[in-house]
Amino acid sequence: IINPAPRMSIINALLHPYDVINAHKGFFGADAATGVSDELIDGSASHKVPLWALPDTSILFRRYMEAGKMINVYDWFESFGMVLDSQRRSRSLRQRTSGGSPQKRRREDGEDASEEEMDEEEEEKWKSEVQARFIRALHELDYMGFIKHTGRKADHVLRTIYDVLD
Repeated sequence: IINPAPRMSIINALLHPYDVINAHKGFFGADAATGVSDELIDGSASHKVPLWALPDTSILFRRYMEAGKMINVYDWFESFGMVLDSQRRSRSLRQRTSGGSPQKRRREDGEDASEEEMDEEEEEKWKSEVQARFIRALHELDYMGFIKHTGRKADHVLRTIYDVLD
């Protein structure tokens, strides 16, 4: 590579993370543990991946691209949390449908409805996890230079990249 374009490479990796994983499979081996299912890594389906299936930094970057010049961090966090909630619902639904025989599922569905709902401790644990994942993704975007902190408004950040083409 004579004239690399690191900025565009980073933006492309944030917008299409599974394309990058698929392209680099040869370097790490085809059976390298990536933590994602093979149907998501498949190159033909990577542009149709739902938002909740993306890595946290990619989710936050997609929301970054939809925002204006200034981003309210709390609103950004709330939209990130909604995506992670849909991710959580999808995973729990997938676990329920993949488990056991029909008789076993009927028995589980017949159990007390209060057991299906999360208790307060689990809910607090989930909120802490969402907050930690948001902060980590936010710091990664900050480290890469995509946001700038404002001196005037403590709860806002400025976008530094505007000319991104998908």
